[in-house]
Amino acid sequence: MKLTGKVALITGGGRGIGQAIALAYGREGAAVAVCARTASEIDMTVNQVRALRADCSGWICDVSSEESVAELTSNVQRTFGRVDVLVNNAGVMTRPVPVTDLDVKKWDYTIAVNLRGLFLVTKAVLPGMIQQRSGSIINLSSMIGRGAYANFAAYATSKWGLEGFTQTLAAEVRSSKIRVNSVAPGVVATKMTGFQGVKPESVTDVFVFLASDDSKGVTGKMLDAGSWKSQVR
Repeated sequence: MKLTGKVALITGGGRGIGQAIALAYGREGAAVAVCARTASEIDMTVNQVRALRADCSGWICDVSSEESVAELTSNVQRTFGRVDVLVNNAGVMTRPVPVTDLDVKKWDYTIAVNLRGLFLVTKAVLPGMIQQRSGSIINLSSMIGRGAYANFAAYATSKWGLEGFTQTLAAEVRSSKIRVNSVAPGVVATKMTGFQGVKPESVTDVFVFLASDDSKGVTGKMLDAGSWKSQVR
């Protein structure tokens, strides 16, 4: 039970990787807060985590909305009293097209959810972590955010931005004993990938590690779910 006594907030926790992380954290003894945009998906995750005899609550949230994020973090604080682990998992990816064919609204939507949402939720949670002088922030990246992939301009830009945010924040809050890392999960069978790839539960080990005290001192890392153990030696 590596996470006993910890409270974890997972965005995009209604399905896929976010749901798998929520279940993994519940098994390790954490109290889990999840948010998503669909009530039925939230309820499914909450019920599954509670079936593990773990404390879990969930709320609808649009991470790109400052008001929605403020309401979410207020609810989490009122219910659990603190946040020890933040997993910024919420994300979208539009159909791949050349830049010349990329609709401006789809560009704005992708950046709003993947990058603005990351910033808003992190900014809302950080003061509590700074006050308690502990915390772990885990940002969901992608191989598309670490290399050149044609026709993914909006998604790639959001994930490259996520990596820059991760590195900057890691340096900024290191003195407050807060860890900030990113994880590229690889190709995972979720709605975003058309359910191609490995099962979501197969990539959760690295998220448990980064949430636990085993990862004290690990910060500013760009980890890959398939090879993270060699990257933190």
